[in-house]
Amino acid sequence: MRRLLLLLAMLAAPAQARTVTATVYDGWYHGRTTACGDTYQHWGSPTAAHPWLPCNTSVRVTHGNRSLMVRITDRCDCSSIDLSAGAAYRLGVPLDGTAQVQINH
Repeated sequence: MRRLLLLLAMLAAPAQARTVTATVYDGWYHGRTTACGDTYQHWGSPTAAHPWLPCNTSVRVTHGNRSLMVRITDRCDCSSIDLSAGAAYRLGVPLDGTAQVQINH
C-alpha cells in the first residue's frame, strides 16, 4: 500500500530530480527474462531496475556532467536504481561499486 501511495504521489507531482545511489546489475542476469518480459542484455540498450517505478517508464539519469535516458525493465531489491552495465558505462558509473546519481521521471 505504501508503495502504491508513493507511486501515485510521484505521478501527480511535477518531474523533479532526486539524488539516489546507483548500483550496476550483475552480469549473471544476462539473457534472463526481466519482470517486464524483456530479455536482459548486460551491455545492450540502457535499462535499469527500480523497486517500484512501472515497467517501461523512461527516466533521465545524470551522473556528473553525463546524462542518459534509461528504461525501467525490471524490479530490484535495491534501495534506489540498478543500472545495466551499458548504461553505467555511458554515465561513468563504476561497474563494481556505487555512485550518487540524479533521476528525473
